[in-house]
Order: sequence, then structure tokens, then C-alpha cells
Amino acid sequence: MKFEYVNIRGNFLPIVPIEIKGREEWVVLRAFVDTGASQSIFHSGFAEVLGIEVEEGKEINVMVGDGSFIPVYLHTVKVKFAEEHFNATIGFSKRLGVEFNILGRKDFFDRFIFTFNDYHKVLEVTKILK
Repeated sequence: MKFEYVNIRGNFLPIVPIEIKGREEWVVLRAFVDTGASQSIFHSGFAEVLGIEVEEGKEINVMVGDGSFIPVYLHTVKVKFAEEHFNATIGFSKRLGVEFNILGRKDFFDRFIFTFNDYHKVLEVTKILK
């Protein structure tokens, strides 16, 4: 499956759609694929849309780019990504300091091969056959 990079203020970024099962329906969100992030972290406002009580999740502190730590609340949710359904751990934080959600390695990089082609501005995602 191929995803074209998204132009955000002149920067082309590997941002992909991901569906998350809320209480009543599937919600399509977008996230930046970050090979350096161990956890997926989404803005807490999306938890409200999904019907998730943010602070009921497992609290961890995650180091961000400037070396500081932010509180993140982990939840196991049903997701659909690259035409596959599975459970994934997604963290939600009120203090995520970037404008986009982060798709990290946990639960995704062990299911898919991510091939970044910055020259053509395309991300190819291939399911790992076990």
C-alpha cells in the first residue's frame, strides 16, 4: 500500500490515515509515521471523539524532542491500518507539542515494513507475512 507524503507548510511528511474504533463508530485520523518514536501518541482531543477517558489509561512519561517529558495515557484500541484490523496501544496526551499525531513503532513496525522514499515523496507499507 502506498501513501503520498503530505505537504505541511512546504514540508513533505509521511502522514498516513489510521482508523480507530470508538464507542459507536470507526473514526479516521491522520498520523505522522515516526521511526524514532517507540509509542504512538495522539492529541487528547481525539480520545474524547472516540469516547475514551484519557486519564483512565496507564500513565507513562515520554521524552520529547527538547528533552522534556510529557504525560501520556496508554489505551488498547481496535485499529485499521493498511487494510489490516488489530489491537494497538495508543497513547493520548494533552501536552503533545506538535500539530500532528504520532504513529510510533509499537504494534505497527512488527506487523508492517515501512519503506520511505523521500525522493518521490511516497511511503510504501507492506504487511509482514509470518
